[in-house]
Amino acid sequence: MKVQLSVAGSAVSSQLELEARAGDSLSHAIWLSGLLPPQPLCSGLGSCGRCRVRWSENAPEPSPAEEALLAPAAVVDGWRLACRHSVPQVGDALKLELPPEAFAVFPAEAEIDGSSPEEELALAVDLGTTSIYWQAVCPDGQAVAQGSFLNPQAGAGADVVSRLSLARDVQQRALLAGLVRSALRRLCEQLERAGSISSICLAGNPAMTAIVLEQDVEGLCTAPYRLDFTGNTVVSLPDLPPVYVPPLPAPFVGGDVSAGLAALLAADTPRPFILADLGTNGELALVDAEGELFLTSVPLGPALEGIGPQCGQLAGPDVLTHFSLTPSGLVGHSWDGSNGTARGVSATGYLSLLAILRQTGLLDERGLFMESPPANAIPLTCRLAQGLYRHHGQICLRLPRGQWLAASDVEELLKIRAAFGLALEVLLAEAGLAPGDIACLCLAGALGEHIRPEVLEQLGFVPEGLARRILAVGNTALAGAALLACHEQEREILAALCKRAHLLSLVDNPDFHSNYLRHMRLGA
Repeated sequence: MKVQLSVAGSAVSSQLELEARAGDSLSHAIWLSGLLPPQPLCSGLGSCGRCRVRWSENAPEPSPAEEALLAPAAVVDGWRLACRHSVPQVGDALKLELPPEAFAVFPAEAEIDGSSPEEELALAVDLGTTSIYWQAVCPDGQAVAQGSFLNPQAGAGADVVSRLSLARDVQQRALLAGLVRSALRRLCEQLERAGSISSICLAGNPAMTAIVLEQDVEGLCTAPYRLDFTGNTVVSLPDLPPVYVPPLPAPFVGGDVSAGLAALLAADTPRPFILADLGTNGELALVDAEGELFLTSVPLGPALEGIGPQCGQLAGPDVLTHFSLTPSGLVGHSWDGSNGTARGVSATGYLSLLAILRQTGLLDERGLFMESPPANAIPLTCRLAQGLYRHHGQICLRLPRGQWLAASDVEELLKIRAAFGLALEVLLAEAGLAPGDIACLCLAGALGEHIRPEVLEQLGFVPEGLARRILAVGNTALAGAALLACHEQEREILAALCKRAHLLSLVDNPDFHSNYLRHMRLGA
């Protein structure tokens, strides 16, 4: 079936045509075609609206999810969610219109610094579920170029589970692998201006690694989970330099975490320390004073990537990244200083908002809105409560700059708090340590750089007193990948550490569900 795509409302003749299998998800067919820039979609939940397309004629009947998310006028005009529809079985061609932003330009070419070209460079890659970060380094480890781009697989869904579900099919797995490999080939070609890429260090979680290597993912899809590929080896991929994959210690603790540990150990991070890498999956690694390694992981979903909540967005221009409370009410702030209508709210924005709402009492410890504040409530709480309203049966709160917070958003963030809190508790108990014994909690990634540690303590992500020992360590996976790309002896040290790691499975504990529910609250 041919699918023809054009820009909605544009007089400019811009049209793309792709071939799609009848019965396939229309969303997958469009955003995994490689013809459009990737979009961080919500895995078919019908909550992000980024996959919206317009039928100019014969539009299918709207689903309840479409009527709830899209404006009534848009529904009448033929707009639908591509994730809610399949490629038709019959017909000459399906003609659809996409919003102009869907045709936004692909990532700009890699920027090379002014240094003279090197004969050989290594490419360090942090293969994330949402984004891919990279760095080209000289043999001595000095970076000559770096950047990032959205994972071209994002059209399959923002979380690991959606990728694995698609990758169980051999053809779909080849499609997903090809998207990443093609992006890496283009990057290597761009970097030829600085020098030839002689090797790649690819640090990713086990699922992302297995998919890009086109390996069977069945062991990662169903319990009891198993890891068929443990990394710490060099693999060959078509038309790419040799690729070193760091150790993958467990089914859901991968090379991104092990590479991060290599970076922290090389930096002589005080022990005992915990590395927490929080994305769609949460991985925690604890290295005690004797150098023993304890590992666990827990699924978190895409909310900490800014995907899933109704106003969720990846951090960027015009996105609210934190909130403050003034005598006149809530104020939303974006990192670029803009003050007009915002495009959405990032993960750090949601967390800072929840801390304020909990502090004022508008949210109780169960994460429920207090629709009728008591007589002794502070005036600010009463003022905030005036912004509560009901939309399609659920309570929402009006936020500054055209945004809102839905009760379902609070629930998703509460689940993340519970999962992380339980994982941290189990990790400390297994290592025989109290929270006060930890020298530092190393928070990796953008969350660590942009969240205020006290917010995590107020919401109960970390025990009381641990906030002052939270250390934002940036992209440790990328730093470790650069280290491992240049120093083979570091690979041997890391492999030995991971080989003797203590692996903790949260869900195998018979008390998992009761302990999880115990953590389903805001605050300590």
